[in-house]
Amino acid sequence: MKLGLIGYPLGHSWSPQIHSFFLKEDCYDLYELKEEELEEFFRNTDLDGFNVTIPYKQKVMEYLDTLSPSAETIGAVNTVVHRNGAYAGYNTDYEGFLEMLKENGIAAEGRHAAILGTGGVSKAIACALLQLGASFDFVSRVKKPGAISYEELYEKQADYQLLVNATPVGMSPRTDCAPVDVSRFSRLESVVDVIANPLRTKLCFDAWQRGIRFCGGFEMLVRQALAADRYFTDREMDRSQVKACMDALLKERRNLVLIGMPTSGKSTIAKMIAEKTGRPLIEMDQIIEERLGTTIRECFEEKGEAYFRALETDVCKEVGAEGAVISCGGGVIKNRENMQYLSANGMIFWIDRDPELLFGSKDRPLSRSKSDIETLYEQRRSLYERFSDIRIANNASMEQAASAILAAVGETL
Repeated sequence: MKLGLIGYPLGHSWSPQIHSFFLKEDCYDLYELKEEELEEFFRNTDLDGFNVTIPYKQKVMEYLDTLSPSAETIGAVNTVVHRNGAYAGYNTDYEGFLEMLKENGIAAEGRHAAILGTGGVSKAIACALLQLGASFDFVSRVKKPGAISYEELYEKQADYQLLVNATPVGMSPRTDCAPVDVSRFSRLESVVDVIANPLRTKLCFDAWQRGIRFCGGFEMLVRQALAADRYFTDREMDRSQVKACMDALLKERRNLVLIGMPTSGKSTIAKMIAEKTGRPLIEMDQIIEERLGTTIRECFEEKGEAYFRALETDVCKEVGAEGAVISCGGGVIKNRENMQYLSANGMIFWIDRDPELLFGSKDRPLSRSKSDIETLYEQRRSLYERFSDIRIANNASMEQAASAILAAVGETL
């Protein structure tokens, strides 16, 4: 079987790994096509099937011989089967989105939703929301029939309980962008972003920080791929493999990010996990010192804390999805931007050690004495709690803390 993904531009895509996992064979490639190349592609391709992404989910319909009822209703196609010289179009975005909402407890019935974007995936989302009993408005950068503008969206902000981003705003590498400001919505209950890369977009990060339920597009991508493989192979697929696929990919791509006080054990635990699992180890303070050409203490004395913090933010921004273990400096949580960058492709663990077990050091500019570190703990405690996905108590052995971190991501030490 020969399969693939068409779109433009494609950049990084999880699709080859996902389909290879489900189909147990290496049969999926990426085909970056410009619009003028589509006709020739359909005329000459030897693919047995392919997925379609931005910006061709509607454009490809003119080349198809048949459409499934759902694809016809939605008016967009993301899965094409090429059999006996004919092309059949389907929409599995609809199925993936529907299942993602159900699995993550995102309530839609009786809610009014704002769907950001008017492309092919937005139409699949609208169809799923209607089935779940929700109403919605499409939102477009330019007001047009059937869609309101972003200015109107903010004017009517109190009408919306659910927000769905179906635009590419916030996609890697522009991870510092969000399509809307969630703080301007007074009755928002849930935020869904169909972007899969990064794992947690700035939109989702902002929702998280305001206590709003959220989920990202990685799970939708995996679920729609399983549905697409059903059409490619003409057989039912094992739905229990969805979680196994996500776990396998996340192990490869998601960082384990350790935050906490100086002397809380972050570096030791990170090194232990890296050695036992084969993950790369990233010591942020070590990287910063290498760039400074001096120690952090000397940097504070000569250039001040602001200079150090700016460099720390640069390093946070550069850390990508590597499946690494990242040990952060104690003050990384002082800058919200740092935590947005680190959480984009990372799960954040707060290594929390009882202040009585922490100790000061003359090499640490902000915690040289026992009283310094106790004061610092009280100042930072709420920030560690705010920016962490999981708190890990580290008052016993380092092995226990490391085991707890791996257990949280479905692994063992």
